[in-house]
Amino acid sequence: MSSLETAETFEEMTEAGRRFLQKHPAAYPDNYIRSNLEKFSAFIEDKSYLLSLIYASVYCTQMYGTSLLEFSIYHFAEKSHSERIRYITWESRFLYTAFLNKPSDNHILDNKYEAYTLLKPFYKREAMLLSDENDFERFCSFVNKNSAVFVKPNNMELAIGAHRLVYRGNTLRDTFDALCREAAEISGDEIKRESDHRLILEEQIVPSAFMRRLNPNELSLLRVTTINIKGQVHFFYPCLRLLYGNGKDKTGEDYSCVALIDSDSGEVISNGKNAAGDLDANPVTGQKICGMMIPDWNDLKEMLTRASRMLPTTRYIGWDVTHTDKGWCIIEGNPNGEFFYQMCAGHGVKEEFEDLIGFHLPYDSFRNPIFTKKQAN
Repeated sequence: MSSLETAETFEEMTEAGRRFLQKHPAAYPDNYIRSNLEKFSAFIEDKSYLLSLIYASVYCTQMYGTSLLEFSIYHFAEKSHSERIRYITWESRFLYTAFLNKPSDNHILDNKYEAYTLLKPFYKREAMLLSDENDFERFCSFVNKNSAVFVKPNNMELAIGAHRLVYRGNTLRDTFDALCREAAEISGDEIKRESDHRLILEEQIVPSAFMRRLNPNELSLLRVTTINIKGQVHFFYPCLRLLYGNGKDKTGEDYSCVALIDSDSGEVISNGKNAAGDLDANPVTGQKICGMMIPDWNDLKEMLTRASRMLPTTRYIGWDVTHTDKGWCIIEGNPNGEFFYQMCAGHGVKEEFEDLIGFHLPYDSFRNPIFTKKQAN
């Protein structure tokens, strides 16, 4: 069990986080405080308050398993302990997915090409696996057939290494060799997954008119979580992830927001939410976010119901999907998908989720399981 005591107020969390860093200096990099002060000083001018926020986030990471981003978007600084323990966090989600999913079968979705092969009718685009230099002729044929290609590491998460294909040198061989070097250099992701040093090349998705109206420069998407319980596929807090960058320098979390979708009707039922706060209108178009209707909603639910049932031992999947002129297509599925849609709900979904899956964690299980394991060792 964690040695940390529960804290109610922001001041108590700040002090607990400060003491933790004093007691366990090796738990974070030497420059952790300084680097985060520099990173967030542009957003928060009061350096004393910013330092308190960082200490409080350390406490929440060690107590509840939150990421630094979750601490912000879930507004843990203003919440009581009884409210915080109702959230499923970055770390605690693994306790639930370990119950719902057969870990030895996670490779089906973690390996992007394996998932593509199984679920190809739902991807609605061509793809190839680049393993080594023996794939050169296939590579030439693929890029000659597809004018725009997207490249991803075959088994990475968090969009690590994903990019549009950029041609290098004067020949296709130059580009191919550059990709092989790129694959060899991929080192892993934030959850310590090692790269298998292969790349998947995909025909670039062409968004539908609806998606282009959201932003002509960035591919917005939906995160739709399916939970397969006793053969019935449930849709749990589906949401729209609206990107409002310009396709170049404005990308990532700072230029996106998430809005809840009603699972029955496909209507967007919340404003956009991100770490900065609420957005009632699309920053690109001015269109109101709440009240939008997602097209072909029942078709999407039917597609993901079929896809979910093709993976009977992976009962919890966070699907990233987008809408094209060919209909809905899967971008990828994640067997350990995050619960970030809790920021739209404004409360933790732990009790609702546990009631749905029929699995309830024991008392005190809110304490960070990773921290507990480290302490036990």
